[in-house]
Amino acid sequence: MIDKCRVLYKGDMIAGIVYIIVGFFLLMFAFILHIFTISPGYLYLSYGFFMFFLYCTGKGIVMYIMYSQKYNHYKNTDSLSPLMIKEEQNYTNYRIQKKNTNRRRYIWILIISCIISFTGIFLSQKSLLMGTAIPIALISGIELCIGLLTEFRLREYQRILKKTH
Repeated sequence: MIDKCRVLYKGDMIAGIVYIIVGFFLLMFAFILHIFTISPGYLYLSYGFFMFFLYCTGKGIVMYIMYSQKYNHYKNTDSLSPLMIKEEQNYTNYRIQKKNTNRRRYIWILIISCIISFTGIFLSQKSLLMGTAIPIALISGIELCIGLLTEFRLREYQRILKKTH
């Protein structure tokens, strides 16, 4: 059972690294767009990518630090007590509920920002609408995908915890 805890938190550390990598891709795109700006839309897009670079790298660093502490705790632990299993069940249930709530939010944000960016094609404020809505749709899609992958791992971990308890 202790191996399952280590695997879960190792996966969460990898998710943090993925956020950091995505953040640096967003920084690269923001830098390129800012240098080769030919319209106000690209300028707004570069600002949005830069803001989400800050968000992704910050979230990735916090996730990596937080879950590496838990990973190291379980790496130095030989076996789980019933109290530790109960705490893991409560924490896993909390994380699953949080993922469910956030999934609904990300889906709605993704839909709304896609609609806004599509309608921006036909309006005179094209650069402002598309330059702000595209990065929001992109980061919502990334958050949704990584959140779903994490939720699948958490549900399997929860099933193993219930079986153990």
